Amino acid sequence: MSSNGTLNGTTTNDKSFTVADLFLQALADAGVDYLFAVLGSDHPSIIEAYTRRQHEDKTYPRMVIFLHEFVALSAADAYGRITRKPQCVLVHVDVGTAALGQGLHNASSGKAPVLIFAGLAPFTLYGELPGSRSEHVHWYQDCPNPQSIVGPYSRYSNEIKSGEHVRMMVNRAMLMASTGNPGPTYLTATREALAASARVEPEVQKTRPIPTCKLGGLPSDAVEEIGNALLFAVRPLVVTGYLGRSHEAVKALKDLADLVGTLRVFDFEARTVSFPASHPATLFRATGAAAAIKSADVIMVIDADVPWIPTKVKPSDSAKIYHIDIDPRKDRMMLFDIFAAGSYNAEASVALEQLRHCISISPWLASQQLNFRLQRQELEEAHAKGLELLAERAKPSEDGLLTKDYLFASLRRLLPDDAIFVSDSVTNQVPLMEQLQLNIPGCSFSKGGSGLGWAGGAAVGIKLATDIYDTNHHRGIQRRENAPTYNSRFVCEVIGDGSFVFGVPSAVYWAQHRFRIPFLTIIINNGGWKATRGCINDVHPGGMAAAMTDDGLGIDLKNDGPDYCGIAKSAANGNLEAWKVETWEALDGILKKAVDEVKAGKGALIDAVIK
Repeated sequence: MSSNGTLNGTTTNDKSFTVADLFLQALADAGVDYLFAVLGSDHPSIIEAYTRRQHEDKTYPRMVIFLHEFVALSAADAYGRITRKPQCVLVHVDVGTAALGQGLHNASSGKAPVLIFAGLAPFTLYGELPGSRSEHVHWYQDCPNPQSIVGPYSRYSNEIKSGEHVRMMVNRAMLMASTGNPGPTYLTATREALAASARVEPEVQKTRPIPTCKLGGLPSDAVEEIGNALLFAVRPLVVTGYLGRSHEAVKALKDLADLVGTLRVFDFEARTVSFPASHPATLFRATGAAAAIKSADVIMVIDADVPWIPTKVKPSDSAKIYHIDIDPRKDRMMLFDIFAAGSYNAEASVALEQLRHCISISPWLASQQLNFRLQRQELEEAHAKGLELLAERAKPSEDGLLTKDYLFASLRRLLPDDAIFVSDSVTNQVPLMEQLQLNIPGCSFSKGGSGLGWAGGAAVGIKLATDIYDTNHHRGIQRRENAPTYNSRFVCEVIGDGSFVFGVPSAVYWAQHRFRIPFLTIIINNGGWKATRGCINDVHPGGMAAAMTDDGLGIDLKNDGPDYCGIAKSAANGNLEAWKVETWEALDGILKKAVDEVKAGKGALIDAVIK
């Protein structure tokens, strides 16, 4: 303990300090910036310890209060993904854990580094210990095995029982959340455990490094085999899905594509910017990606969960497939097989640089250069034609109604060049990314799984992160010297109308106003559940349901949808500007106004009705 009686990073024998103090200090030492909190009766010792830290001028971790657990977790998910620093979510016992809902699914599938902490019902009844039961609900919240709620999604779960192992528990949870196949971890503690007096820990623990674990590259024989396969392939193809999680990997893939003139690259999942859209090797789904998968003789799948959907498109039986991934076995998928000739657990940036180097020193490279130049010219011509097709689709409609392609192309034209897009656009995710045509990694994020509603909370998390960190990809992730008062990046949330409702907008836009973190929301209002319609047509194309109208099926909201503008504005207590747009002619002016509002420090929302 320091001379003024404050907790100095280990523990203290002063009875005023508790295990909750040790927990918060361990989070601070592990680099946690924020506690994304939905508080409850299990958190009084954490609140007391946090208040004490504020009086001691200990800035981090800072607590931000949310009105719903799904929004809190989505914010922490996005914060962790853009900074690659795990954050902590505080929820209330089993009920708060259950309320995380689809956020757990998204964080797990999206490989988001996040630590979730929930209290447990007190285990004493008569006041034997500080924190004993004092509320009627404590009996109901004493459920068996609450860790099973997060079981399918958590990388690690454990219970804090004493101050002696708090730091070790936190460090292990952070390690498991952020390395290997990253994802959510889960810690719990009873009120009695958190309220217990802190005892002295060994001083040496203060100086021990936070544990980490780094993946390496490919074995040498695999480098040679895959390198030669790419060098001599007639139609080599790279398929990725979340390569953009690593800016270094995106650069390494670009360098490889620059070297191998026949190589084409397709981002099947469009979660983030995994390859520059302006590069001639880029394939768009709308401009020949399916044909490329069918015709490729060598395919390298790298950091992708779903490289293709076999019932719609698949490689030829003669294609040789290699799979490189931080999660090649897909341990949390019950069914997965792409029939790879070789599958490797490796860090993409390292593996790609190994392959580039192998090919660059190959004695056969010179003999392939003429072919590379000819093929590169063909790729450049095909890429230019693809962009022309996308531009054609984005032209104003003759009937004046707004189309999705015009809307998305307008975002590219009129938003700031350094804008970060946070999307949950479901059936419109592919056309959105094709029209945005982004080149810089770290400027676009989509939910990792299929839990709709992620983008609202995620936009909050991205804004909080860019207040503290400079996320410019040229310099990497660097903490701002004047954080958190710096005017952070422009953030645009693009969300479907159904996803908007699922995302608990009352909690999202209250947080936007409360935390003073303005962003622009674009609602893609297509008037109902188009994903449901698509699945009906896939499974029963000639059935009775397929013959019915959307209105007949109850999935049409064109004439009776919610007032999305009103919902958001009321949640922000009126501190948000909102417009409904139905024509392309009206869009540009309103979009410019919305950008100005956000730059001036006020949230803005556009309900864009597309035909």
